[in-house]
Formats: sequence, C-alpha cells, structure tokens
Amino acid sequence: MTVNRNYSTKTVRMAIRKGDPAKKAGSNRLSITVPSEDWRIGSQSISMTIRDAQALRNFLNQHLD
Repeated sequence: MTVNRNYSTKTVRMAIRKGDPAKKAGSNRLSITVPSEDWRIGSQSISMTIRDAQALRNFLNQHLD
C-alpha cells in the first residue's frame, strides 16, 4: 500500500511517498518544491530518500532553536 502525503504553504510544497509496492531501493522519497513566480525561472525542486530526510530533520532539530 502506497502512502502519499502532501503539505503546502504559500512558498513551498512538500510530498512524501512511502510504501511503494515496487520495493526498490530509494523508492520512498521526500520532494520539496519551491514554485517560481518568474516565468524565466522554473520551480526549484529537491528530492531525497526518506533516510536522507530523517538525517536532515535530525540536523535541523539540533541546530535550529
């Protein structure tokens, strides 16, 4: 069973995809997209595995007040 979660604010969109039945390495991913209002520059996006996202969360929790 695939679980898709989405969250959006005025400036960023986040999406998590977990439990992909393909069970391929790296199939569980977090994507963060920052839309651009400038027609010359497209939306900026980063995608990472859930493991990398957890490492990022730990880093932010340690270093942000």
